[in-house]
Amino acid sequence: MTNNNPTGCRRAARWYVAFAAVSCFAVLTGCRDGAQSAQAAALPQVSVTRPVAREVREQIDLSGTVAPSATVTLVARVQGVLKQIGFVDGAYVKQGQLLFRIEPDTYRAQLTYDQAALDNAEQELVRQKQLTSDNATSESTLQKAQTTRDQALAKRDMSRINLAYTEIRAPFAGRIGARAFDVGNLVGGSDSTKLATLDRIQPVYVNFTLNERDANRIGLFSKPPRTVRVNVLGAPVDTGEDAALEFVDTRIDPGSGALKLRADIANHDAHLIPGMSVEVHIPAGAAHDVLLVPDTALLRDQAGASLLVVNRAGVIEKRGVQTGGLYGSLRAISAGVSADDQVVTGGALAVAPGTKVQVTAAAQGQS
Repeated sequence: MTNNNPTGCRRAARWYVAFAAVSCFAVLTGCRDGAQSAQAAALPQVSVTRPVAREVREQIDLSGTVAPSATVTLVARVQGVLKQIGFVDGAYVKQGQLLFRIEPDTYRAQLTYDQAALDNAEQELVRQKQLTSDNATSESTLQKAQTTRDQALAKRDMSRINLAYTEIRAPFAGRIGARAFDVGNLVGGSDSTKLATLDRIQPVYVNFTLNERDANRIGLFSKPPRTVRVNVLGAPVDTGEDAALEFVDTRIDPGSGALKLRADIANHDAHLIPGMSVEVHIPAGAAHDVLLVPDTALLRDQAGASLLVVNRAGVIEKRGVQTGGLYGSLRAISAGVSADDQVVTGGALAVAPGTKVQVTAAAQGQS
């Protein structure tokens, strides 16, 4: 069939050419965007944070050990059958609380006997004094009566003391350990039969050591700090308690170069128990501004401490840094980074300096 409309054919041809051009442009643009997306997806991903500026006070961080502020070993000072135990193993006891009672009957009877002997001796002494005044007896007889009375008095007093020993009471409030004997056992057969141990844990002591260099740094020998900060291992410093520095040893150990110190902490909630390891923080200077980064972001090797930083081009740089004290989970950085740097906190194991990376998360440092 013959086409009698040449104008329509030319319009159709132009439309087809334009459509083909647009289609090719779309295909090329899509390919370029897809390639860029694929390239970005192929980059290692890291999370970063920016250093936090904060005013801090330099401190010396040490390890310490908790010790009871007083300890007493409870022993049986008289022999007898254990009749009563007045506590539960591991419990807190009050000052003066009855802890053990050893059968008192024998010692009470002995006290009664010795008191009667003392009464008789005193009556005889009075009689001899009267006879002496009447010149009816000799001076030696009076002296003998005096000696007999004194011996009876001493024996009565000893019986009274032994009777008191049948009850063992808490000399102070504290926590008592496990009993060594049950009711019905004969105790006191040896010179000292250990029954239990009582520790005073309110307050407690914290024992620690400080090297000579740091001791001079904080002026320990001229103007020692009055308090230190104590917290359990891994806890933020601001959750700890202030402890009074109440003992500094009189000499430095020549072998270790360390000085023994002791702090006294109230331990109101009794969360510190003897033998526990704690952190001790001693102020070591005036307050000043520093940059803080997560301590876990630091790399440490023979060259010192360093951080991985993402620069403006998105490339990893390794920066050597000078570190300061630890404040909670954050480490002070005195040189090496600025507040605008992006410090790598996650994904560092998969990248190396010079690697181009993709930042997936950015957040302010947290304490």
